[in-house]
Amino acid sequence: MNKAIAYIVPLLVIGIIGIGATIYSVDDRPLAFVQKFKPSVGLENNGTITDIQERGRPLFDGDTLRTDQNGFALVQFMDKSMAKIKPDSRLIVRGDIEDKQNTSTRIGLELGEILLNVSERGAQNFEVATNSSVASVKGTSFGATHDDYFWVEEGEVEVTSNKSGESVTLGEKSYGQVQEDGSIESGELTDEELEERNSEYAEMDEKVEPTIYKVRFTNEDGEERVIDVKVFENEN
Repeated sequence: MNKAIAYIVPLLVIGIIGIGATIYSVDDRPLAFVQKFKPSVGLENNGTITDIQERGRPLFDGDTLRTDQNGFALVQFMDKSMAKIKPDSRLIVRGDIEDKQNTSTRIGLELGEILLNVSERGAQNFEVATNSSVASVKGTSFGATHDDYFWVEEGEVEVTSNKSGESVTLGEKSYGQVQEDGSIESGELTDEELEERNSEYAEMDEKVEPTIYKVRFTNEDGEERVIDVKVFENEN
C-alpha cells in the first residue's frame, strides 16, 4: 500500500511526511490499523462484511474483525499496542482517541484467541472483554481466549468475572480461567507452557519487515513533533 494516512483530531493535525494523505473527520477517527494479514480476513461494519485487501486498513469504533480457519491478522493501535489474532477468531474494536497519549480501547473477543503487547497505559484504558469476564490492562504482554482463559507473559492483568464480581490480578508467568460458577482459577505457568502458547503465533512473526513512515504532529500553535510509525508488509 502506497497510501499514507493522516488524522484530524481536536487541537491536533497528524500528517505523513512526503506522501499523500487521507483525511478523517473529528468524529471518524481510526482506533487501529490492520498491519499484516493472511487470507481470509474480513471486516464487518453496519452489517456489511468485506474482505481486507491491503495492509494499513483502518479500524473504527464498532468494527468487527473476522479471521477464517486459515486467516490471521496483526493489528496496531494508535498508542503502538499490538494484537495478534489467530484463525477462527472474531473481535469487536471499540474505543475513543483524543491524541496518542489519551486513548481508551476495549476489545470484545467473541470467538477465538488473541495475543497482545499493550503499551504502558498510565491513565489510559485498555480492556479485553468476553461474554463472561473483563481483563483490564496496564501495559503488558498477555493472551486471551473467548472462553475466558487468560495468561500473562509480562506485567499485570486484572481479570473480573461478570457473574460473581470476583477479581484476580495475574502477574508474570501466570494464568486465570473463569469457571462456569463465576469463580476464577489461577496459577503459575512454566517456561515450557508459555513457549507452547507463544509458538502458536510464530507464523505472524516470520518475515515481518516494517516500512518506517515519518509522522508529523502539528498543534494549533504550529509546534511540530515527528515520530516513526512502522507499517508491515503483507504476505498473502
